[in-house]
Amino acid sequence: MTFVTKKEVCVSLEKYIQDYQLEKIFPRHYFDKLQVRELVAGDAICHQGEALTALSYFAKGKLKIVRRLFNGKEHILDIKEKTTLIGDIELLTDQPIVSSVVALEDTLVIQLPLTGIREELLADNDLLLNLSRGLAQSLYEQNIRASTNLNYTLKERLATHILAIEDKGVFKLELTSLADSFSVSYRHLLRVIHEFIDSGIIEKRRPYYYIKDMKKLINLKITN
Repeated sequence: MTFVTKKEVCVSLEKYIQDYQLEKIFPRHYFDKLQVRELVAGDAICHQGEALTALSYFAKGKLKIVRRLFNGKEHILDIKEKTTLIGDIELLTDQPIVSSVVALEDTLVIQLPLTGIREELLADNDLLLNLSRGLAQSLYEQNIRASTNLNYTLKERLATHILAIEDKGVFKLELTSLADSFSVSYRHLLRVIHEFIDSGIIEKRRPYYYIKDMKKLINLKITN
């Protein structure tokens, strides 16, 4: 994980303000407090159960959102590639971080540290409006994902997941967590993976899987 220098932050933020419309995320009077972080695969933005120390805007890269269950298993809640704000729920509810957020590849995050300004933020109407819009969008997307689990086959969901996490045709599957996230049995998921292998779509070379037929995989993915 690396931190961008103060001079680089000033230059970068002007570009990010234009590219990502940051004024819709952080009111302009907080821009001087923003920090830019560059992460590599495996770096965590935040950890489940810890206190929130910063609002984080995911600008580019790929993230996974993971929740550790009471039995010690990890449940992958989502894979993120689109820009999103992290920490809004915890800020508003004053609760510990609900899920860990981990980079899957080189990732850029813009953070607003909360030290000394938490109460000020909670009284800022512009920020609260931005947070409420983001939470409403997240709820909308969760509703779509819930209906997706009901209306699409496991093959379609698995193909979509593989395409979201693959890197140059290589990917890894955490089968137990994936079965939990798809709300299917481990055995059912394993059967579908073997169908993909038998059909020549993917192959397994421990500990990774490799995409053999990208076209077939894309044809299986969820398209809406």
